Amino acid sequence: MSALREIAWRAFDNKQQAGLAYQYAEYALGLDYEVLPEDVVHQAKRCLLDALGCAFGGYDSPARAICEDTLAELGGTPEATVIGSGMRTNAANANLLNCLMVRFLDFNDLGGGGHNSDAIPSLLAIAERQKASGREFITSLVASYELGSRLNAGVNNWHGWVHDTRAALIVPPAIGRMLGLSAAEIAHAIGIAASGNSVLSILDVPGEDKPMRKNLRFGWTASAAILATLLASKGFTGPLRVFEGEGGMNEVMFKGEANLELMTDFRGWLIHDTRFKFLCATAPVQGVLQATLELVWENDLKPEQIAKVRVRMYEGASAIRPAVPIKYPRNAESADHSVYYLTAIAIKEREVSADSISPEKFT
Repeated sequence: MSALREIAWRAFDNKQQAGLAYQYAEYALGLDYEVLPEDVVHQAKRCLLDALGCAFGGYDSPARAICEDTLAELGGTPEATVIGSGMRTNAANANLLNCLMVRFLDFNDLGGGGHNSDAIPSLLAIAERQKASGREFITSLVASYELGSRLNAGVNNWHGWVHDTRAALIVPPAIGRMLGLSAAEIAHAIGIAASGNSVLSILDVPGEDKPMRKNLRFGWTASAAILATLLASKGFTGPLRVFEGEGGMNEVMFKGEANLELMTDFRGWLIHDTRFKFLCATAPVQGVLQATLELVWENDLKPEQIAKVRVRMYEGASAIRPAVPIKYPRNAESADHSVYYLTAIAIKEREVSADSISPEKFT
């Protein structure tokens, strides 16, 4: 009877180790700076510089002051630095604040399965905590972009959830390698984080007012992932088959539609697909705003000369939906997603910049 039990458990363990969590853990641990092509390292540095610029630009966010005051009250081991203020706190809290600033202007990159520059604050916090080398940090950054791209490539429909949920699956491998975790420990960290930190799309839909919480879609889950990874390093366990198992993410969130083959196809370097924005605005309106600005500049147009603006965008673009929060934004989180507001600003001020979403301009 004991032999049958051993065979049964061995088969089950093999099934767990073939799951997404283990494969992502092994991919991250298998990366080494020495094998990264020069152009991959260069792109990783571009992503880092872009994210830092976005963070400095987001320092004046009202949400940043609220969060920093709150986290200062709570206190925390001074192991990681908050960008701008220099406040030092624990890694999870530093990530939360820094990610909020990176995301605030909607100026951050498009790659790694979404705005993956949101992952960089968690990597910076752990790198500082562990006194990791620059090479270790860059390797972890590449891991986060590569895994994020593959995860998102395998999902055609998020069914009301948001792709920032991927933080629970890609942050533990990226920081786990800097923390010296084994593949099993990283897989458990993924299970701990992913089984309880999914993001609802209500934070970023045209028919609802966009709250401050929108800019912590990734960061909140990334902070949970930091805690999950630290717990796993001490032996705490999570569901190893959190993605493909019974009652797992694929069954519950994706209705069984996720393409696991695409998610675990580790060929090539997808960080090269990362794009960088020219303007402080949501991605779908970049072309519209650039065209508007060029028309205004080339023809020296004044607002009083314009009777009507006609814009064509692809079907389904939320930025052009005539919902109240989009057409008449009253906060920065909604303003940088409104083609109505931003086009008016482009005509009136002949630029779209970080100052375009100042509260005094919303009326």
